[in-house]
Amino acid sequence: MLTHYLKIAFRNMRKYKNQTLISVIGLAVGFTCFALATLWIRYEMSYDGFHKNAKNMYVVYRLHPWNPTAGYVNNLSPLPLAPYLKETFPEIANATFLSPASPRGIPFVVDDVDFQIQVINVDSSFFHMFGIKILEGNKDFLIPVTYPAIRKYAITQEKARQLYGNENPIGKKLGTFNVLGERNSDWYNEICAVVSGMPKQSNYPFEFIGAYNPHSNPNYYWSPTAGHAIIELFPETNLKSFEKKLYKHDTGEGRGDICRMMIKPLTKMRYTDLRIPREVKFQYIFIFAISGLLVVLCSLFNYLALFVSRFRIRQKELALRMVCGASGRSLLTMLSVEFILTILFAIVLGCMMIQFALKPFLAMSEIKMGLHSIYRESFMYIAGIILISFLVFGLVLYIFQRRSLNLSIRQSNKKLFRKVSVIVQLLISVGFAFCTIVILKQMYFLHHSGELGFTFKNRGSVQVWGGNADAFAHLLKQIPEITDVVDAKGMTSLLPQRSSGRREFDLWDDKPADIEQISLVQMFVSPELIDFYDLRLMAGEMITDPDPESLVLLNEAAVKVFGWHDPVGKQFADSRFPDSRFTVKGVIKNVFNSAPTVEVSPTCYLKPWTERESASMGIGGTTFYGRSVMFKYREGMWKSCKKKIEQLIEKEYGNTSFLRHTSITNAEEVYDSYLKSERVIIKVLSFVSVICVLICVFGFVSLVSLTCEERRKSIAIRKINGATAGDILAMFAKEYFLLLIIGAAIAFTAGYFIMQRWLEHYVKQTNIPFWIYLLILCVLALVIILCVGWQVYKSSIENPAEVVKSE
Repeated sequence: MLTHYLKIAFRNMRKYKNQTLISVIGLAVGFTCFALATLWIRYEMSYDGFHKNAKNMYVVYRLHPWNPTAGYVNNLSPLPLAPYLKETFPEIANATFLSPASPRGIPFVVDDVDFQIQVINVDSSFFHMFGIKILEGNKDFLIPVTYPAIRKYAITQEKARQLYGNENPIGKKLGTFNVLGERNSDWYNEICAVVSGMPKQSNYPFEFIGAYNPHSNPNYYWSPTAGHAIIELFPETNLKSFEKKLYKHDTGEGRGDICRMMIKPLTKMRYTDLRIPREVKFQYIFIFAISGLLVVLCSLFNYLALFVSRFRIRQKELALRMVCGASGRSLLTMLSVEFILTILFAIVLGCMMIQFALKPFLAMSEIKMGLHSIYRESFMYIAGIILISFLVFGLVLYIFQRRSLNLSIRQSNKKLFRKVSVIVQLLISVGFAFCTIVILKQMYFLHHSGELGFTFKNRGSVQVWGGNADAFAHLLKQIPEITDVVDAKGMTSLLPQRSSGRREFDLWDDKPADIEQISLVQMFVSPELIDFYDLRLMAGEMITDPDPESLVLLNEAAVKVFGWHDPVGKQFADSRFPDSRFTVKGVIKNVFNSAPTVEVSPTCYLKPWTERESASMGIGGTTFYGRSVMFKYREGMWKSCKKKIEQLIEKEYGNTSFLRHTSITNAEEVYDSYLKSERVIIKVLSFVSVICVLICVFGFVSLVSLTCEERRKSIAIRKINGATAGDILAMFAKEYFLLLIIGAAIAFTAGYFIMQRWLEHYVKQTNIPFWIYLLILCVLALVIILCVGWQVYKSSIENPAEVVKSE
């Protein structure tokens, strides 16, 4: 019996091969997208979940002290904050302070080979809270030291095997580098212990453990540092009550005057902290998963609509089987075999797609799992979708069974399910197309609108170290692809942003009584740098070479913070430095040189200061070990330009520290790096849109074909009574155009709401013009006309007399 069912299923699949193929491809794509995205989501949400008391561990955050009204938070804490909180709040069971490892690592020399090693600096509480054990050696690495004492480190067991094999790492020396990046033969570090590492993915990975270095100034300890305070609450703690108490608490003037503190779960830090660098934003991974589900839904509705239509066409066959003794259950089983085979083919194709996409997917997601675990979880997620698909298919069959198969065969076709399926496919296809076009328009707007306040196209920079910057700037001018060179000499590079600082001011004209001070970002510019970046003047005048250093420019955000309506000529100062009075000469347009989702900070643009002037004005000096040499290059010549710069460095400086520690950057590439997530989601949505539109188009072709086949006799009778091909085409087109309008209206409404919410994350937003709606409608209307027209044309050329006889 099973063999008979399989033969019938293969015969029907071959007969409707186009419909079968598009269903298999759509389901396979949906399975692949959903499985990989769900795997990625689960992986991101598993960070630090393996700790014994992970659900009670929290990272301390606070409102940004420079701009608390904006709602920005960060988790940078002073060194003594963790023990202070433990002593102050009885709800805290444990607290630790740690300085996270840099993702790029710190350079060390091991047996004359350079290594980048992840180093985390901790206090002694870290071991108890995170379950790290000292396997061998002593705790000398927890003793803070100051230069020039030898620093000692603990090494993880895994890293020890990688560096030293089976040798005992205790007592091994580690070479270091000086500030110019050169090997320092007079200075080294030492390994004094071997410790266990993190068994799984963590927000605080490490290979070496050291102590946080002390500072000569005791007040430094209560200054914000590159460290995090992590606390563990007692299980019975009332979390909401504790959060209110912590937020209202102030450490006091002698302890950094830290207030407005809040906590976030350690296990959620990975996907809730926007400061953590990531290739793709976490919310876009959800979109990835939802896209897979929608493709599956679109394919499933397409298949079920065709299944129901074929069910109607095969009514004579099914009735004959029942007359010959077939039961309703056996007929339902026969119909189910075809669906099962379609699902099996989709699974096989989906597995092939996963294998093909796995390498780029792992590189993008940074998932560190074995292939066996990846495939096991992927199959588990696919199995869940298959189960849902079978439930939907089973529901359709159940409806037929409840009405009785014989009655279903003989009843007139109300086409309700067919119309609903068409609307669902149109809704998903139009929705994906609409969202993709809006995202593409936003990306184009950010690159070409001129609303960013400066120009970064065809601009690059070279970060140079040592005393060679002046000579190197002169050499760059000799490269034919370069049209202009600016030696920064302590001035600020905008992309990437370098040589800027931040400062508080508490005196300014027309100061309101309810504001004590404001914080401004300070950027150092010159007239030639202003021209280089094409900064836009909004009011007043630009600074010039003869101007004194006290004349400055403000951006629009700074003017708003000061509350000035006519800012030109206004003054502001820092009361700690009597000579630090600045006068506003001009106002420039906000410069969006950060990620497009980040608001522009209030900024003051001033000329570089001499060291004497810097001291009197309370500004840090402009002597840097490295500085930027910026240049413009000809349109489309970046690859050639970069290659010649690399050849120039190799030729002029050879194997020197200048060569090894000179970085070449392209401002366009830096800005594009802010949009990595958007580019990824565009690729995903574009691909999914194409698949959904293809499913929808093939669905239209198949449904119209089946409808024409089902209504052959009706069409023939109309032709006998004088109906033309145009009349028949209008009859079909009217029905499907109505479905298009209904599906598009729902899709456009939902899509507009979703994309408006998405655009709100950007500080500069494009509009959603009417032509997007019109374009999508016209394209789909053309598709409908072509699909319906072709099928109706084939039906219209048939001999109506022969059709009536055959029917």
